[in-house]
Amino acid sequence: MAPHPASAPVTFTYEVTGLDCPACALTCQNAVRNLECVEAAELNYATATLEVTKRPAAELAHCKRHVLSTVRSCGEDLVLDDAEKHTLEAERPWAVEHREELLVGCSGAFVAAGLVCGHVTGLAGVSTPLYLVAAVAGLIYIAPLAVASLRRRSCDMNVLMFVAVVGALALGSYEEAAIVIFLDQVGEWLEGWSMRKTRGSISELMALAPDMAHLIGEDGTVADVDADDVREGSRIRILAGERVPLDGRIVDGASSFDEAAITGESVPADKGVGAEVFAGTLNTSGVVEVEATAEADESTLSRIVTMVQGAQAEKAPYEAFVDRFAAVYTPAVVAAAAVIALVVPLTIGLVTGFDTVAWRDWVYRALTMLVIACPCALVISTPVSFVSAITRAARMGVLVKGGAYFDIACKVGAITFDKTGTLTTGSPAVSDVICLDAAERDEVLATAAALEAGSTHPLARAVVAASPSNGVAASVASICEVAACGMRGMVEGEAAVVGKPAFVADEVRQAGGQVPASLVAAVDEVTSKGASALAVSCGSRVLGVIGVADTLRPSTPAAIARLRDHDHIPSLEMLTGDNARAAVAMGEVAGVTHVSAELLPDGKVERIRALQAEGSVVAHVGDGVNDAPALAAADLGITMGAASSDTALEVADVALLSGDLAELPSFFELARRTMNVVRENVVFAIGVKAVIMVLAIMGVVGMGAAVFADTGVALIVIVNGMRLMTGADTRW
Repeated sequence: MAPHPASAPVTFTYEVTGLDCPACALTCQNAVRNLECVEAAELNYATATLEVTKRPAAELAHCKRHVLSTVRSCGEDLVLDDAEKHTLEAERPWAVEHREELLVGCSGAFVAAGLVCGHVTGLAGVSTPLYLVAAVAGLIYIAPLAVASLRRRSCDMNVLMFVAVVGALALGSYEEAAIVIFLDQVGEWLEGWSMRKTRGSISELMALAPDMAHLIGEDGTVADVDADDVREGSRIRILAGERVPLDGRIVDGASSFDEAAITGESVPADKGVGAEVFAGTLNTSGVVEVEATAEADESTLSRIVTMVQGAQAEKAPYEAFVDRFAAVYTPAVVAAAAVIALVVPLTIGLVTGFDTVAWRDWVYRALTMLVIACPCALVISTPVSFVSAITRAARMGVLVKGGAYFDIACKVGAITFDKTGTLTTGSPAVSDVICLDAAERDEVLATAAALEAGSTHPLARAVVAASPSNGVAASVASICEVAACGMRGMVEGEAAVVGKPAFVADEVRQAGGQVPASLVAAVDEVTSKGASALAVSCGSRVLGVIGVADTLRPSTPAAIARLRDHDHIPSLEMLTGDNARAAVAMGEVAGVTHVSAELLPDGKVERIRALQAEGSVVAHVGDGVNDAPALAAADLGITMGAASSDTALEVADVALLSGDLAELPSFFELARRTMNVVRENVVFAIGVKAVIMVLAIMGVVGMGAAVFADTGVALIVIVNGMRLMTGADTRW
């Protein structure tokens, strides 16, 4: 009985091996899409993954079998597990599995033997059959692929190469036919090898998270289990020198963690109880116990890898242009080759008389044109650069969601910054202590900290952290909070107050004291620097004023200076809801060129729209949560601290995973270098093909030069693009 058909589409994914170029991937994808059992198919060349959705009525195993045979007919293969090899009857003998290597090796050996016989020993008669065997060996491999392509009513590079080599053999050009098909196969293998190396960078990132985890049972025993089997909320132990298998929160112990894989930050971060750790990071010193906050496939590392792979699949405008160009280029060159092979010699023959040698010469030129018609070098010129740049950015701790954003970044003329959590740390700290009435600094801080020790307010925590006593006093009693005003209580037997200056002044007057005129001056001094002012009193004395401010990130001034001076971005503007006085003070320290203060979220959007109306391409840098409208409105949205924020990863185009501005100038520099390489590759690929094509039509060059125009140029643009991964200088 036939299996009952499924009632809904089923999607399955395979890794594809043997992909040499985007054109091959597109051919394979279209072939799978045309299967009757397939509803949809998507082959991501950058990640070499094929995702297929079968039709509801199709039987799954039957569909998989057809997909496998179709992929193999295109010259590629699928990675199957042992069960599928048995179910799909897909396991092949070693000789079949390695047929390409065997045939290319055979072809190369006979080509070498022919060259030695023909050009070293002078045995020209022996070299001819050697060349013939070499050419046939190559044809044995590409002939089935060419036939399969013709059955699909397409004309890919296998068809073009087959016709060119067979034509050369028919014309008696045995040496050239053998060398051309051998070099073409070697070039394809090298293209595939180089792109596998590029993909391997992301595979290395995926492999950072260990497969095993030390799971702590309810009875305290520890067992090694598969990391995929650890559920959220479970406790795991991480030993010194081990990598973290899952995202989690430290519940016991303290250590230092190398988070370069996630944030790009090379300096290990010290973490204790309550701190978050990320899968793939390295525990460098102590033993810690961690409560898992996400399962293996939901970890920060998994999300980063997934988003990088998705970014590599996104097409930038340059890629779309090249694809459109290649779609027209190949049929146009094939048509030109037909004209050269038939129309030109026929026309010349009708005018001057037919000449067999001349006719043969024009046919040879046409066959050379067919080799030039292969679009691989053109199609691969752009994606390799973007894949390399996205991988390089990920290593820097910058997640770029597609190649198009490098193009946009090169055009940015204005960058707007959120203040809190972007230019600043988002954690208030004591910035000033102004002592009054002969009080000492430590006395002011200790009194305030004693009252604030039990408060969870951010300003209170900043005061306690700055106090030398950490809020511990000999005698503290009757502490109470006055809503929206401050704290009052008994410190060392005296009534003490900390809070808003007006509140403290009223408390001092009620205690029978005088409010000094210097209090107003001290408050003005603190607020002029952009800090919040807290007054402190004890008994009837005003002890002083404490300034608490959101501190500037240490890297902010240097990053702003690099953006302005090195990246030549003229407008660097801070957008904030703070009062204008405080905002201007912070902006001056940060080094921004403009400050827009007292803005609500919609006000930030209006300011970005105004800059765009002036003709600027605008990038906005924010925290990805309360800045979501501004990030969406900007031409380029850049979010901070994405390693711990799902929202940040979703709303922005670029994410600084370390939550630090230090890598922002490096991203803009990488964007410029990337687009320079893309333009170099496109111009070089088109330019060389154009020159070789003209020379081929003139009869100056032959098939060897045509192979260079395709395979040789493809290798050159791949190497040029791959330099972006290493950070090397990309100028020619």
